Amino acid sequence: MQVGERAPDVARVLLYRPELFGKPVNKYFQRLLRGASEWTVGERELIAAYVSHANECRFCFSSHRAVAARALGQEVVEAVFAEIATAPITPQLRATLAFVQKLAQHPTAVEKSDADAVRAAGVSNAALENAVHICAVFCIINRLANSLGFEIPSVTGFDRAAKFLLRFGYEL
Repeated sequence: MQVGERAPDVARVLLYRPELFGKPVNKYFQRLLRGASEWTVGERELIAAYVSHANECRFCFSSHRAVAARALGQEVVEAVFAEIATAPITPQLRATLAFVQKLAQHPTAVEKSDADAVRAAGVSNAALENAVHICAVFCIINRLANSLGFEIPSVTGFDRAAKFLLRFGYEL
């Protein structure tokens, strides 16, 4: 961000009453998306983008898709959103993405058998829990972004933010 430039909407929301919302949420983001996990940083960013896509949140989808593309490669991320069944990702990630999509779009329809199917694909309880937490926090942020009408930056703006987020993470 340049001096005199307006702060992005997401930063403005996170900095509003930071002791009540911004700092705790950013700390949570940092632990979920950059802390210890069986998922790579790119995979976690892809989960965030996938949930955001399911929730029709253009801002978060574009933002986290850009970070995932930098971490996993543009071709992989494009393939996931074009046709997940043939995308070059692990069966574990494929099963998890299907699970978080259902959880985001139809939470009351999720049953134990859905989680069992993810575990049967080789996803540990810890990895599934991490994905569920990512889904939960992005369902909240997606709704904030959509309801407040977050401005959608240019592709260049998202790419610049992706470089920053990949390098520094989410803590304020």
